[in-house]
Amino acid sequence: MRRGFSLLPRHTGESRGMSAVRMLLLICVFAGVAWLYTRHFDRTLADIQSRAAVHDASGLLDSGQLRQLREFAALFRDEFGIELVLRINQGPVEVPRLKSKTLFLGLDIQARTLIVEYPAWMRRALGEEFTADLETAHMAPYFESDSWPTGLMMALKRIWDRLMGLETRETPAQ
Repeated sequence: MRRGFSLLPRHTGESRGMSAVRMLLLICVFAGVAWLYTRHFDRTLADIQSRAAVHDASGLLDSGQLRQLREFAALFRDEFGIELVLRINQGPVEVPRLKSKTLFLGLDIQARTLIVEYPAWMRRALGEEFTADLETAHMAPYFESDSWPTGLMMALKRIWDRLMGLETRETPAQ
């Protein structure tokens, strides 16, 4: 007696334990694919966020410099929860409307100026003198030698080092 046509082969003589193992393996395959998809999605999202962090309207940065600046953006986001926004222009830089956890650096190459905008807590922690020095004295030699990309990275490193120093001072010694 035939019951009808089926695309799936019939497994006759298979024990209940074997079909349970087969079902468990199928569930594991779906779970693995879902995990891989979320990992891919997380990496893609991080890449999109880092690309949005650095905007070089001047077109003067090479791919290695852009990658380093994007890595700085990822470090600030991962370590301090701060979104880093860098704008590099050949003319005046317009400061966008910033969120409360955004660090903004705008570089006007023609006018040789650096604009730094911090979140309120960061401004208090770093101090006005630090910001003034960063915007004027720090960048001047880099603009003179036309190595402003290095100066920009060093400015980010100075901010990073200062924040890390503040973080270690606040942590009680063990």
